[in-house]
Amino acid sequence: MATVMSAYIEYLRDSSLVWSFQSYFGVVKLTKAATHSNGYEPSDSAVVEKNAETHARSRTKAETTLSSDETLSESDSGDGLYGEQSYMITNKFWYHLFCFGTALGDENFYTSFFPFWFWNIDGAVGRRVVMIWVIIMYIGQGLKDIICWPRPFSPPAVKLEKKWALEFGMPSTHAMVGLGVPFTILYYTMYRYEYPVFLGFILCLAWCVVVCLSRIYLGMHTVLDIIGGLLLTVILLALFLPFLDHLDHFQLTNSYSPIIIVGSILFLVIFYPSGPIWTPARGDTTIILGVGAGCSFGSWLNYKLKIIHGPPIPPPYKILWPTYEMVGLTLLRSCIGILIVVGTRAFFKSISYILVCWIFRLDPKDKENNQKTFVELSCKFITYAVIGFNVSYLSPAVFRFLTIERATMYTEV
Repeated sequence: MATVMSAYIEYLRDSSLVWSFQSYFGVVKLTKAATHSNGYEPSDSAVVEKNAETHARSRTKAETTLSSDETLSESDSGDGLYGEQSYMITNKFWYHLFCFGTALGDENFYTSFFPFWFWNIDGAVGRRVVMIWVIIMYIGQGLKDIICWPRPFSPPAVKLEKKWALEFGMPSTHAMVGLGVPFTILYYTMYRYEYPVFLGFILCLAWCVVVCLSRIYLGMHTVLDIIGGLLLTVILLALFLPFLDHLDHFQLTNSYSPIIIVGSILFLVIFYPSGPIWTPARGDTTIILGVGAGCSFGSWLNYKLKIIHGPPIPPPYKILWPTYEMVGLTLLRSCIGILIVVGTRAFFKSISYILVCWIFRLDPKDKENNQKTFVELSCKFITYAVIGFNVSYLSPAVFRFLTIERATMYTEV
C-alpha cells in the first residue's frame, strides 16, 4: 500500500502531467529543452540546489510576467538550467482565460478586491474574509518554505509565467485563496442576504476551478501542489470558520485587541518558518500580515468611535440592486479610495525606510540596508499596515466628509 501511494504521489508531481495539460489546451513546443551535457535530467535535489544559487543571484531583481504574444520563449531565471524552450499559443481563448484565472489569486486582484468590498459592499463580511486570507496565506507560504518542493520547471513542462518563479510550489497558495476567499464570502453571505445560494455556489466553484487550472496551465504548479493546497484549505476552513464571528467580536469590542492582535501578528512576522533557502515568500507574507493588522486596527477604531454599530434589524437582508446614482457613487468612492491607497504606498515606502533606520540607528544613506532582512520586512509591514488602516478607516472617513459614504456601512458589526 505504501509503495502504491508513493508511486501515485510521484505521478501527481510529474512535470509530464503538467505538460499533458498544457498541450491539451493549446501550448505547442517549437524546440526541445536542452539537457545537461552529461545527458541526464536533473533530480529534485539538483533543482533545489540550483534554485538556491538562483535565489541568491536574483533577490534584488524584479520578476515580470510574460507577454501574450503568439510565440514565446522561456529560460529558468537566466541560469540555463534547462536551456530555452520556445513555444506557441495556438488557442488564445484558453490562454487569456487562464491568465484571468491566475489573476484572481494574485496580489493585484486582492489589493483592489478587498478595498472595493469594504467600501461598496459589506464591511462585516470583508473583515472575516481578510482574517481567513491572512491565516491561509501565512500557513501556506510558511509550508512552502519548509517543504521546499520545486515548481515543475523541468522538461517537458513549459513555464508560461515568471512572476512567482523564485518561490517553491507545495502547497499552491493560489489554490488555497482560490478556494478560501470565495467560499468564505459564500459562507458569510448565504444567511446574511437573500439570494439564490446555489448560483452563488456555482460562481464560487467556477472561481476556484479556473484559479487552480490556471496554475497548471502556466506551468507554475504540479497537480499534487493544487490538491495539497485544496485539502489544506478545507481543513483550515473547517477549523477557523466557526470561530471567526467570535474573533471579529473580540477585535471590535475588546479595549486591548489592537495590542493583542497586532502583537500576535508581529510575532508571526518575526518567527516566520523560513526554510534553508531564501525565497520572496517571507516578504510577501509580511505584506499580507501588515494589511491584516491595519484592517483590524481600523475596524476597532470604527467601533470604539461608534462609527459602526449593530444592525437595527437581524438578517437576512434583501439585496439592494444599484441605481445609476449608486453606481456613480461606487465608482467615485473606488477612484478616491484607490488614489489614497496608491498615495499611501508611495509615501510610506520612503518614510518607513527612514523610520526603520532611525529605530535601529542605521545610516539611511547606506545602500546595504536594503539587503538586510529586518529592514526589508519592517518597511513592508509598516507600509502595508498603514494601507490596511486606510482601507478600513481613513478612506471611509474621507467618504463621510465628502458625503458619498455607503449608508449601510454603519450597521456592519
